[in-house]
Amino acid sequence: MGLKERIKAKRNAARIGRLRGGITKDMLGLEIGPSLRPVVPKHEGYSVEIVDHLSKEELTAKYAAMGLDTSAIEEVDHIWDGRSYCELTGKQDYYDYIVASHVIEHTPDFIAFLKDCSAMLKDGGILSLAVPDKRYTLDHFRTVTTVAEVIDQYLHRDSLGTVGTLCEYALHVCRRGGRTAWAKELDALLPKRYENVHDLAFARRLYHDATTHPEFHDIHQHIFTPSSFRLLIAELRELELIDLGISAFHPTVSSEFVVQLKKQQPFTPLEDAERRALLRKISKENRIR
Repeated sequence: MGLKERIKAKRNAARIGRLRGGITKDMLGLEIGPSLRPVVPKHEGYSVEIVDHLSKEELTAKYAAMGLDTSAIEEVDHIWDGRSYCELTGKQDYYDYIVASHVIEHTPDFIAFLKDCSAMLKDGGILSLAVPDKRYTLDHFRTVTTVAEVIDQYLHRDSLGTVGTLCEYALHVCRRGGRTAWAKELDALLPKRYENVHDLAFARRLYHDATTHPEFHDIHQHIFTPSSFRLLIAELRELELIDLGISAFHPTVSSEFVVQLKKQQPFTPLEDAERRALLRKISKENRIR
């Protein structure tokens, strides 16, 4: 193994370690949407069930056609069919942990997703998330998701996502140097040359299709920075809309941060000064450079 491969393997091991924090092989878990890269693989001895959008055979065929390594794809226990995960698995107050890497940003209803995961977890259970930091991804020019948006989505029970979000995505997502994600550690070294991923004709077509034949589009429905995610979870907990609280938070590495939420985690409402401090950080993080 060459130097680059060893460095990449070391970084991946550190990432996996962050996501596996507090998780052991004797616990019973659920991993949502691992596709090519499971975090808690069955073949390593984890007692875990898998939810994905296709069977193992279908996932293998899909990614093999893209020329990708399919050797780590897991046997899928529950094929997602649009129902809540709790309904799909038939499990309540059951799992010790749930892992979802780069899933939560795709969910049209942020609050419903968290409630769904909480319903499946035992008290004290862990929800471990890898979340893209918008500053270093195709979402660079998009605005972070607010508590207003997620509450409105929850109350409207929109399972497809809004047409407005779909159009905003089409108009604003970008590439930087041909990449849709780049490492935070290299950010200062990369030229600030951006290009739109989609053209205006694509955005118009999406609007027309979404208003005439509504369907779910697998896009980043929600946009986060570390501070915006922290504030969002705190405010939803303050409003008693969720019973999950942050138990571990790892700053952005490469283009993602890792956060672990725990069911019935002790929680203290934010002081006014704390809330203002987070809002200032969000303003700074959300500033387009």
